[in-house]
Amino acid sequence: MSLITTEAQAEAAKEVPIWKCTAADCNAWIKDEYVTEASPSCPLCNSAMERDLREIPAVVKKFRKTFIMGKRRF
Repeated sequence: MSLITTEAQAEAAKEVPIWKCTAADCNAWIKDEYVTEASPSCPLCNSAMERDLREIPAVVKKFRKTFIMGKRRF
């Protein structure tokens, strides 16, 4: 993983709503789309969690070329 951020990487990052642990020594967080409770507890230390935003890299789906009967499919 490169520590240098390029403009393309900065543009690919997006802010996502998350729940983060309120305990000072715990750095657990969960994406909001995976939470099923109204106010979840931390899965690691069972402390309360609060809503926040986190900037994460956007997932880029790679195109996979498939072969059917020995021929390349475009």
